[in-house]
Amino acid sequence: MPNTPLTIIAITTAKPGKEAALGAAQEKLVAETLAEDGCLRYELHESPDDGRVRIFVETWASEVQWRAHMQGAAIQRFQASGVGEFFAEEASAAKRTTEEDAGSVRTLNAALSTLRVWA
Repeated sequence: MPNTPLTIIAITTAKPGKEAALGAAQEKLVAETLAEDGCLRYELHESPDDGRVRIFVETWASEVQWRAHMQGAAIQRFQASGVGEFFAEEASAAKRTTEEDAGSVRTLNAALSTLRVWA
């Protein structure tokens, strides 16, 4: 695996009435993840059109560090908290290295500026 930065975009949708519970768990995950080794960016955005839709924007120093995060304590606590029952559907995600997709990342950043940021 190359040692280049990796950007992940993950879109989640809460079941109706589960927005607050899922959002609280996601915000806790963000706070914990920001302290992880290799985490360069971990943001949670809310759609202004649908409060059930939240978008994670992550940038990791390398794919190895992202994979460690996905197996790490914060993700395990998040999954063990029962949040799986709060999702309306399977989350969708896109994974790209910043080298191969710098233009799209700039475009995404412009689009995300219209969303509410949870930090």
